[in-house]
Amino acid sequence: MNRPASPLQLTFYFYYLAFFLILTACATSMPPKEDTIDTEFAATMSAGRVAFDRGLIEQAATLYQQALRRARTMDNAAAIGDAAYNLAACRIRLGQLEQARSLLAEARTEILSVQGDVSDIQLVEAKVARLQGNPEEALSFTEQILSYPVTTITNDQRLQVYLLRGQIAADRGDAALALQELQMAEKFAAGVSDSARPAGLSRLAGRIHLIQKEPVMAAREFDREATLLKQAERYAQMVRALQSAAESYMRAGNYRLAADRFFRSARSAFAQGEIKQALKIGQMALSAADTAGDQPAMARVQALLNEIENAASSK
Repeated sequence: MNRPASPLQLTFYFYYLAFFLILTACATSMPPKEDTIDTEFAATMSAGRVAFDRGLIEQAATLYQQALRRARTMDNAAAIGDAAYNLAACRIRLGQLEQARSLLAEARTEILSVQGDVSDIQLVEAKVARLQGNPEEALSFTEQILSYPVTTITNDQRLQVYLLRGQIAADRGDAALALQELQMAEKFAAGVSDSARPAGLSRLAGRIHLIQKEPVMAAREFDREATLLKQAERYAQMVRALQSAAESYMRAGNYRLAADRFFRSARSAFAQGEIKQALKIGQMALSAADTAGDQPAMARVQALLNEIENAASSK
């Protein structure tokens, strides 16, 4: 199965909801193995992938729902599993975790029925369990994955498993355990093809520094995360990484750098059409610039806010 492409704690939670999708990006359509490829199914899956990659998640969900309906019509277990898995990724992006969970269970059942590999599905199920506040269930999934023969689990999967375990440790404030999991994840990072994967290492490292009350070090890690996501063209996740860096700089008392990161985050969010999010972050940028006494920064942020507010009022 292919992989489908404030209070600070709350910010981290919602960030992870988004960043998690870096680690489980919506899958390319997998040709059904049971029968000859159905052209309608293949075309719909391909269109869903294009929509997902463009950030048109609702459109992608509609297409993957159509593909799933077609796969069920075909009575093709492999196709059902592929479409359900991809649709689940869309539901996660839309915050519909229960629907995602049901789809993942369907995908796992269908793929197992044709003796397929379900480790990717279990990995996503683990991440959904964590997002739903069920860390023990999430850890149980990771144990199942790690119990598979070494030859059946990729370095990329192991990297994701250890990052997830590290995030769960960080959720609990256990910096020592989170660091152990981070060190394990680093062992499997070399050679992983997805250029966004190293961003997860910086994300976890930043959280560990915050637990250890080292906000400057945390901010540097989040800056590095943002840079890696920028290079990988994961701009929605970059927005949140910049926001995390800004909040860490604020904790360190460096309001000038906080204002800069908030501004860049708001500007990118606005360019992506996230007007409400951009307005909120822009206001944080203005507050930070004001606290820093940085008049040029205040003027730059205010100009952006004016543009955002004009766009909001015209809708």
